[in-house]
Amino acid sequence: MTGKTHMAIGVAAGLTVSVQQPLQNQIMIVLASVLGSLIPDLDHPKSKLNQKLLLFKNKFYRVLFYLALAGGFIYLYFSTRYNVFGLLGITSFLIGVSSHRSFTHSIIGFLVISYTVKLITINYNLPYIYFGFIMGYALHLLADFFTIKGIQLFYPLKLNVASPIIINTKSRFEDVIFMLLSIYTVFLLYNRYIKL
Repeated sequence: MTGKTHMAIGVAAGLTVSVQQPLQNQIMIVLASVLGSLIPDLDHPKSKLNQKLLLFKNKFYRVLFYLALAGGFIYLYFSTRYNVFGLLGITSFLIGVSSHRSFTHSIIGFLVISYTVKLITINYNLPYIYFGFIMGYALHLLADFFTIKGIQLFYPLKLNVASPIIINTKSRFEDVIFMLLSIYTVFLLYNRYIKL
């Protein structure tokens, strides 16, 4: 799936589960869901987030960036003994050395990254952000499961798992999914904030 479709899934899911929440909680859930829906593609140099993070959008620079980031987090971990920095260092290293749809698209990647986010959100008493994040992340994995390449769900095993029903990336069918998600999102916003 493309980044815009993953974002549309994150927005629609975040709005769906937070429709009865106060506006502040709703915004946190939706933003966290969108972030969660984009994080798994950090292993691709041209992903939506890497377009903002990387100076050069190629594999070599992506690897270099995330290994340098890992080094910085590991240094902070040994300086502060704050576990989150250690987890961020390990995660950044694995993002740097893994190929697309491997570590970040696996059960172990989901658990490590979600646990890291949980530790951060517990410190700041932001359970809505954690909930939105894991929802967006899980939906990203589910959406990529329906692509022809599938995902390496059991990484480090190099076994791609894919659905028998395939949605081709950048296909007309994906465009229809994006359009339906957009209409659904507008419908939710209209019912919540405009309809009297």
